[in-house]
Amino acid sequence: MAMTIAIAIGLIFTIMLHEAGHLIAAKRGGMKATEFFVGFGPRLWSFRRGETEYGIKAIPAGGYVRVIGMTNLEEVEPEDEARTYRSAPYKRKMVMILAGVTVNLLLAYL
Repeated sequence: MAMTIAIAIGLIFTIMLHEAGHLIAAKRGGMKATEFFVGFGPRLWSFRRGETEYGIKAIPAGGYVRVIGMTNLEEVEPEDEARTYRSAPYKRKMVMILAGVTVNLLLAYL
């Protein structure tokens, strides 16, 4: 039982760091990230700091960072259009996408 709990905590921690890589890259790239969650399903706990809501959801099988304007169909406030994913230069988009796996590789190296 203790081993199962340790593995679950390690998995959640790894997911959190992976998603943090995406979040940091998005924010440094000038994109607006509105959500940072570990898990899927119903929200268990969350808090807002600045323009981003951070939290934990019920099913710890992944996570996500919501950046506005990820699709061309998503409606965005006109004042936020310059901070959308779709408006970001290609290089910034690639940095954001690759940031999660880069964190995973750094963790594996450690």
